[in-house]
Amino acid sequence: MRPATASSSRSPVSTSSAAAPPRRFERSGVFALLALLAGAAAFLWALLHDRVLLYGDAAAHLGIARRIVDSATPGPSQLGTVWLPLPHLLMAPFVLSMSLWRTGAAGAIPSLLAFALATGLLHRLVRRAFGAGAAAWAALAFCFNPSLLYLAAVPMTETIYLAAFLGLVDQCGAYAAAGDERERLRHAWRAGAWGLAGALCRYDGWFVLPFALAALALVSGDARRGWSAAWRFCLLSGSGPVFWFVYNLYYFKDPLAFARGPGSARQIYLNALRHGGARYPGDHAAGVATLYFSKAVELACGHPLLILAALGLLAWRGWVRQPVAWLLLLPFPWYVWAMWTGNVPIFVPQFWPHGYYNLRYGAQMLPAAALFSGIAVAALARAARRVLVRGFAPGLAIGLVLLAAQSYLAMLRPPGPPTYAEAVHNAPARLAMQHALAAALAPRRPGERVLLYFASYPEALADDNIPLHAAIQESNYRLWQAALSAPQRYVTWIVAEAGTPVATQVPAAALARYFHPVARLRVPGEPDIEVYRRNGS
Repeated sequence: MRPATASSSRSPVSTSSAAAPPRRFERSGVFALLALLAGAAAFLWALLHDRVLLYGDAAAHLGIARRIVDSATPGPSQLGTVWLPLPHLLMAPFVLSMSLWRTGAAGAIPSLLAFALATGLLHRLVRRAFGAGAAAWAALAFCFNPSLLYLAAVPMTETIYLAAFLGLVDQCGAYAAAGDERERLRHAWRAGAWGLAGALCRYDGWFVLPFALAALALVSGDARRGWSAAWRFCLLSGSGPVFWFVYNLYYFKDPLAFARGPGSARQIYLNALRHGGARYPGDHAAGVATLYFSKAVELACGHPLLILAALGLLAWRGWVRQPVAWLLLLPFPWYVWAMWTGNVPIFVPQFWPHGYYNLRYGAQMLPAAALFSGIAVAALARAARRVLVRGFAPGLAIGLVLLAAQSYLAMLRPPGPPTYAEAVHNAPARLAMQHALAAALAPRRPGERVLLYFASYPEALADDNIPLHAAIQESNYRLWQAALSAPQRYVTWIVAEAGTPVATQVPAAALARYFHPVARLRVPGEPDIEVYRRNGS
């Protein structure tokens, strides 16, 4: 099948240069390097100001990575059941270093590298479809966004997923532009590999797969070619969800343990409702879910970028021949649906309950906002060259850049970019309890084991340089159950956090006979903790 030409199937806002892909990736590599430098600067700032581990999820991701390689029972069983494994596997080599674990750098390194890769991929896919000008704008709008920069500097999964997502979209675009069958099949394999990475990173990646398959089918031209691409793509990308079903079945005796097990988001929500908690905004209310997520997107991207993106979306005509753009819109229906089901809460400060929770999900729409705003800027510049005074186009472009830059700079005013404001808002009580627990465990001597519910305050061990194999925690399974029944046989220290199995299942008689309390920790908003030490230790 002949590649599409600019006159027959390209968007009217494309340029003739868009028809030819870049001859070398280094053109996009320049933007990737720029993103890496910007992300490294954000990480350095966060490290110097003790802002790397504000997110509870960031500490939890590092904890999972650490227990894979350093645990009383290390190995695949330590991956857990709710969060998908790829980010933790990427962090695992770095988290072996106690200092990198304690500072959070072990998780920031994969996040930063993924951020740079995502920027380069976004530039390449936009350049291929819409030209160099739109690509430069999109890459700069993406890599200098303050909300995304903070996420790139901390041990979170957003930038890792965005790299996989943009790699998938890039290969779908390359498949559409390929000139011969062999090249097309090569891109189908690569799209499947990126789809597999996304499916092992976040559940968003599962939602994207059938739409990516539809995009490949739409641009294939005939059934035979479509089938050749489809089975290759499905073989690779589909193995991600299949692996997770099998993993959950093997370790947790339920292929859907991640969705309905005791630690799943659904069960946490239902437990909260049973104890009198309020329903999440958007739960079975599509309009409310759309409103809240739209506000999160607005806060993450800024008004000027979204206005330009709306103009670019109106100008764009390429739904069938250019799967690149419409695939980038998929995070919007995914998060609206996730809110509607009650599995994902998003709180924005402007609406009830006026909190900060999962605001970072709005940044998932940044690639689409960057791409469509790039289309608009390129179209406006061409229109200016045609109908206005010569030389006005560069001035218009500079003005739009300054407008977007002013919007980004405004995010730096207190309380900061929404992703950072969310982390700061939710961190104080958890960090206070973490530091108090670390202080209570500070007298521990080498060789003494600790029994604790690790998921709540994993960084408390890192603060005290306590290796994880010196702890017995919930993912040690059989050892965990044995230690709960007879702690005097296994541990010297017990951290009894209210509401956890340590507080409810350790026999009171064993505590009274073999242990004595050494600290009682209370922090408003956090469960109380009692710390015990074995008698005579």
